[in-house]
Amino acid sequence: MNERTQLSLKLIVSHVILLPLLIFISLIINKDSFLLVSITQTVLIILLLSGYWEFLGLRFKKIYFFSSEAILILVLLLRLLYLNKTGNNLYLVVILALLEFWLSFLLVKIIISIFRREKEAIEIVFPFRQGKYLITDGGNSRISRLMNYHYFSPVHKKKKTNLSMLFATDIVKIKNSGSNYLPPENDSYSIFGEKVFSPAGGVVVMVENGIKDNVPYSGNYPYNTGNTIVIRQGNNYLLLGHLKMDSIRVKEGDIINANDLIAEAGNSGYSERPHIHIQLINSLTDSYWSGKGVSMEYKGKNLYKNRLINLES
Repeated sequence: MNERTQLSLKLIVSHVILLPLLIFISLIINKDSFLLVSITQTVLIILLLSGYWEFLGLRFKKIYFFSSEAILILVLLLRLLYLNKTGNNLYLVVILALLEFWLSFLLVKIIISIFRREKEAIEIVFPFRQGKYLITDGGNSRISRLMNYHYFSPVHKKKKTNLSMLFATDIVKIKNSGSNYLPPENDSYSIFGEKVFSPAGGVVVMVENGIKDNVPYSGNYPYNTGNTIVIRQGNNYLLLGHLKMDSIRVKEGDIINANDLIAEAGNSGYSERPHIHIQLINSLTDSYWSGKGVSMEYKGKNLYKNRLINLES
């Protein structure tokens, strides 16, 4: 089974089938139905905040959420009208209560990752100019893996780069809020070839420009950030990766300003579909991959997962 098929199945199960299945179980099981409804509600909120909606589209996300919420309320009303009088199974109650506690714990961590302001956060300029952009992974990845996978990623841990990726952020472009369901060509992604502007000023200390862009979901990607620019400002290193081959317009040693045009978005390196990867690292040496990730903010808010940046005029 290829990577595209595997991801497609995961999306269908987790983003389409899971909620209706839980609602159906809540409807047909008489015992402990209120706990089942509560679990389903928590799962719905978690999915709303941390799901990968870039593929199914923001329009589908709204329809899916509101329709699921309406059905869930209806199920709850039915349960209130026809209260179960046969008693509850104590073991089932304990199991469901523990499951709800665990899900609520995950939800609290998601909310913290959205609203928490990091003391050392640095304001950046958004690297694009026109359109709608979605953060697909972002925020403090040590707090919530559901919001940002980078810190807990097994491959990043193995390569000992995960601490530098503590606040690593991935960005895609959204077209008309509609579905963009895993197209197999780079040109089918709105962000591919999009002009990238420098999020901060500084000295360019590293440029890689000759790595071919991957075929989406083809597998066997090299472990690197592909075509990359690293900009140094004091002890902070700003890295932009997965850029388009031969699109970089700066060279090592250049002094650049925020908002300078520097490259185009691509799909190079350890990347399965076109997007850009940004991370800010604090390091006392030029071995920045061994440094510690620093939070980035845009307009006073961190770049948390599923934050929509609307730059349409």
